[in-house]
Amino acid sequence: MNLFSKKYPLVKQIEEEDRNQAIELLNYFFRKINSYPLDGIFEVKPRAATKMIDVYLKIRENGKVLFLGVFDENKTLLSMLMGRVEERPYLQEGKIFYIDIAVTKQGQSGKGYMKLLLDSTEEWTKKKKIQILELRTLLDNKEAIEFWKKRGYKDFYIRFRKNI
Repeated sequence: MNLFSKKYPLVKQIEEEDRNQAIELLNYFFRKINSYPLDGIFEVKPRAATKMIDVYLKIRENGKVLFLGVFDENKTLLSMLMGRVEERPYLQEGKIFYIDIAVTKQGQSGKGYMKLLLDSTEEWTKKKKIQILELRTLLDNKEAIEFWKKRGYKDFYIRFRKNI
């Protein structure tokens, strides 16, 4: 089912038939994350992409998850966004939409695919009366930080880690 077919014809929900492409794209993202010189402990495990894609495929119909992709005319997955509604009853905002993964295929950046996914996501969250979109990125991922700032996202809090 394509929730966004009229306004965003290239954007559709990731379905079971897209599983292998989604795993491949997420593996690319995780390899990139693991290439950063982090704290020596943080590392995405080898089968994480398969597990995460399978979880999202299982829960995508619950109304609290978006699992979207941009596809070309050959049904090739070019960009993907995975996110979920987080309930925060202890805060004024009540709930937010948390972007877990936002990744574009190598060699496809700068073509507006992630913008399509974010525009679709913002439209969906507005319909659900969610006012906040939130995500995190690694400090070493300068490209991502620049992208999010250009899209109007602001530094909000710092997450600290300590190896013991």
